[in-house]
Amino acid sequence: MAMTIDKKLGADFGNMKGDDMSNRRQGLAGVGLHGRTIATLLDVLESSQTTLPQIEDLSEILGVSAQDLRKIFPDEHSVLVAAAEQALVRLMDACVKAVVKVDPQDSVAQFLALGEAYIEWADMHRAQFRLLSDDRMLNLLNVPSLRRYATSLDELMGRMLERARDAGHLAEDENIRLMVLSSRSFAYGLARMVVDQRMSEWYPDTPQVEAAKIALHDFVRRIARGSTRKPN
Repeated sequence: MAMTIDKKLGADFGNMKGDDMSNRRQGLAGVGLHGRTIATLLDVLESSQTTLPQIEDLSEILGVSAQDLRKIFPDEHSVLVAAAEQALVRLMDACVKAVVKVDPQDSVAQFLALGEAYIEWADMHRAQFRLLSDDRMLNLLNVPSLRRYATSLDELMGRMLERARDAGHLAEDENIRLMVLSSRSFAYGLARMVVDQRMSEWYPDTPQVEAAKIALHDFVRRIARGSTRKPN
């Protein structure tokens, strides 16, 4: 049975608030049902946090029949996968654009650019970040079409660190795989603090994203300094 929107989701989705929601709605002019469904799903998740809407709920909000919506999305899971893939495509695009602007010979600067792009993406796409972070909703590692994006980012980080090692910025015996995990975990934590508005606890007079970048640069400098190859 479909949820009754007013009672179960506890919000009037015709009057949802928030920068993410407003930005998504402003960009929906001329967008087809596929894109509007993804945007509506993100709005619902942002408002309800943990309540997954059914196809019937989404169709009611969109003003279309559930039958027509199921022609595009057979079930709720398929909408989640589509929303996650859209978010990951945008993340990859942002990361690639940031990295190619940096001197390819400067692997440390590229690594920083990658981290900054991730934090900026999380700040601009908070609902998507939360969706990808909540495996109760969707475990992207269990969806091959989504897992490849996460794998690609890990591989990109690994190649950058290998180049940094080869350039003498890291020790020859550095555990690159473990360093990827440490760096990814740290960047995720910073992004989470930005999304949850927690950076102000540490830098009350600095914008959230800028504060996160300060911490990111400090982290990378410490890694590079602590792992620098010792002279013979």
